[in-house]
Amino acid sequence: MDRRDFFKTIFATPLLAPFLLDSPSTANEELFLISDSPETHLPPLLEGLRRQNRAHGRSYVFLDMHPQKTALSQALRASGWTEAISLQKADLTLSFRPLQHPSPPSFMIVRAGKIVDIRTKELFSFWKKLNEKHSPSSCLTIAAIQTRHPVSSPGTFVRVYHNGHVVEEASLKKNGVQTFWAERGKVTMKIEQEKAFIPSSSCRHKICCSAPPVSISGERIVCAPNHFLLEIQGSGSIDTIIG
Repeated sequence: MDRRDFFKTIFATPLLAPFLLDSPSTANEELFLISDSPETHLPPLLEGLRRQNRAHGRSYVFLDMHPQKTALSQALRASGWTEAISLQKADLTLSFRPLQHPSPPSFMIVRAGKIVDIRTKELFSFWKKLNEKHSPSSCLTIAAIQTRHPVSSPGTFVRVYHNGHVVEEASLKKNGVQTFWAERGKVTMKIEQEKAFIPSSSCRHKICCSAPPVSISGERIVCAPNHFLLEIQGSGSIDTIIG
């Protein structure tokens, strides 16, 4: 699978489009591995990243139910990894997403919302064997490297991004409604009782409209079809709410 095909595969997978948004707030790196045998391929791939100074620490935690969780956990422990006692103490977080259609095995890293091709030198040889000797897979493993979840704190204002650019900042202390033009029409943001949310959007599925209001620093709501993101600003940081 080449870079373009990989990009299309990731973009076509539900809930993954927000990774492709050019959001400057995305500080960590996410390793995307397409393989039905992540227990075979993830440990040596992580070692290759370590030699590139991309991976540090050796503790991991699963964010959800991975179909290969037992085998993957055993393989990681055999490679010197230990399972973290909590999310906050993990150097690596693992999650699973099913692909809509089976795709050739491959891997890439997403950094700051952009796909980065790491198939160079020894990793290119690894990718070539992976791609040539294994069948198409519907299993996508996401390994977030050096994820940290500091103690959350109340935010003071919301910052609005469109296509990765800041288009508005508004205090959470002041109630109000603002409408923005995006790729597919209008997106409305409302601030009420020191919380921000999206009451209406021109996107098809309107998942962003179902997201609960955000008020803690680092919380985000993303409308992927409109390339629209709102983020609560402050000293803390937690997961994105996607739509």
